[in-house]
Amino acid sequence: MRRFFSTRLSRRTCLGSIIVFLLSALALAHPSTEDKLMEHLRYLASDELKGRGNGTPELEQAAHYIAELFREYGLRPAGNQQTYFQEFDVSMGRSLGPENQVTLETGTEQIRLEVLRDYVPLTSGPDTVVQGPLVFAGFGISAPELEYDDYRDLDVGGKIVLIFEHEPQEQSEKSRFAGRELTPYATVLHKVMNAKKRGAVGVILLSDGLNHPPGEEPRSRRPRVEGIGIHSIRLTPEWSERLLEKGGRNSVEIVEEINSHLTPVSFDLGVTATVSLDVVKVQHTVKNVLGFLPGQTDKIIIIGAHYDHLGLGTPGSLAPEFIDQIHNGADDNASGTAALLQLAQDFSRGSALQQGLLFIAFAGEELGLLGSRYYTEHPTMPLGNTLAMINMDMVGRSQGNLLIGGVGTTAEFRGILDEVQKTSPLHFSYSGSSRGSSDHLSFSSKKIPVLFFFSGLHSDYHRPSDDWERINVQTIKQILEVVRSTVHRLLELNQSFQYVEVDRGAERARRRGGRRGRTWFGSLPDTGWSLGGVRFERILGETPAARAGLNDGDVLVRFDGRTIRSLRQFIRALGTRNPGDEVDVAVLRDGELIETTVILEAR
Repeated sequence: MRRFFSTRLSRRTCLGSIIVFLLSALALAHPSTEDKLMEHLRYLASDELKGRGNGTPELEQAAHYIAELFREYGLRPAGNQQTYFQEFDVSMGRSLGPENQVTLETGTEQIRLEVLRDYVPLTSGPDTVVQGPLVFAGFGISAPELEYDDYRDLDVGGKIVLIFEHEPQEQSEKSRFAGRELTPYATVLHKVMNAKKRGAVGVILLSDGLNHPPGEEPRSRRPRVEGIGIHSIRLTPEWSERLLEKGGRNSVEIVEEINSHLTPVSFDLGVTATVSLDVVKVQHTVKNVLGFLPGQTDKIIIIGAHYDHLGLGTPGSLAPEFIDQIHNGADDNASGTAALLQLAQDFSRGSALQQGLLFIAFAGEELGLLGSRYYTEHPTMPLGNTLAMINMDMVGRSQGNLLIGGVGTTAEFRGILDEVQKTSPLHFSYSGSSRGSSDHLSFSSKKIPVLFFFSGLHSDYHRPSDDWERINVQTIKQILEVVRSTVHRLLELNQSFQYVEVDRGAERARRRGGRRGRTWFGSLPDTGWSLGGVRFERILGETPAARAGLNDGDVLVRFDGRTIRSLRQFIRALGTRNPGDEVDVAVLRDGELIETTVILEAR
């Protein structure tokens, strides 16, 4: 009995081991959805890919990874020239060409300055070379309402002006300007535009040795006034002093004199300068990656996610102290890209489709939705055949909630999502409008219905700490099932969807319980503007801004007593005011500060 039992036990143990081995081998051959998601996530968010920055070899590496999986899943190439790629160019800063040269000439000597060591180009200028006598023009400010004008009785036509940065009395609480709070007159933008308006052919910015001695503050090497149309450079503090000495002065005594009397101090230096600037835009080619599963009709649904991130954090990092560290972007947006790849595999294994599915991994999203915008302007399949666009961006950190935007962009979405909600453990939060700055906006602007799936912001957003270890893969799987079910139901309807323009102001009013309407200003901003303030690309007719006399091209620099440095700051300030409020605003127009009052209205 004992021997027989031992033999049977041994055989059972052996059989059990074989079964465990076979199950393990089967699991390896068919990994779970969680395993596959994490495999994609860990690779895309690995240090090897260095944050998938636009214009980097690592973004190219990620593009080929996605394309190879599309090919493996049987998706057809849907890019250009029968490839999976749609290439487009992006501008990634500027670089110095070989023709940068600044030469100073007096009657007895010629001095050639060295770029980056002695000066920094701020703009390339409209021509290759400019030449003219140097004239000092104080702070380069014209502020008639403050009874201050550095150009009073000064002719700078055809000349190159030297001007201090910042403004007079900047350390004084009793300043005629604003003391420690710099006014719009202190901006490089105002100074350069003002000089150009008065006929100057070049601008040289100098350091103010009284308030900003050498070494106190870093000087940016990044051009800040590109496109103004006048040669501009910034001298080092050392060369600022050496140049003023040519006129027998120094910066400390000049600033003290201006601060004391607030009267112009100007003089010729007896020096002629020749300025040749060669600053060129750096262009990189990046790729959208497109794979297509055909249907029985020519109608398609697009499923998208962006696969680019911040690289080493510039631009866009919210942790400037960690610039030059890898920003892996596990949630933003390796999570959405991993979900996109999983959906591509799932649908490729399913039954025949009534409509086609076009899967797109977008590049350039972090630079301003450039990849999706390029696709909508250069579609590889007719936009008129596109029924809807489904976008997944940051779906990796849900705590049980799922935010869904665009629900109101066609009538059918809400009913479909309500049905999906019944079987999902996630709690859905709807927005009728296509809220959220992500790639779906490029499609809604073309009147294509969109849905945007998003698990929410968190403290690691645009920081090096957005790593794969923080991802909640279980909830990604749940979100994946929501998107999959939604797409299946859209396909089953087998119909076109009428686009609905959602009034975001009305939607916000409903969420506020009707307390007040959306505050309306009446301008369209230039979203590509990066020189400070908010440039209005267009002032809409019969709006508060138009009635206040604002024009296309004005640059808003002050709103309701607050200095405005960015579009985000303006939006926040506008959100604090109510319809009917009167607010004082100031704009720069051709170098002049224009002040007016805007009476806000409800949208």
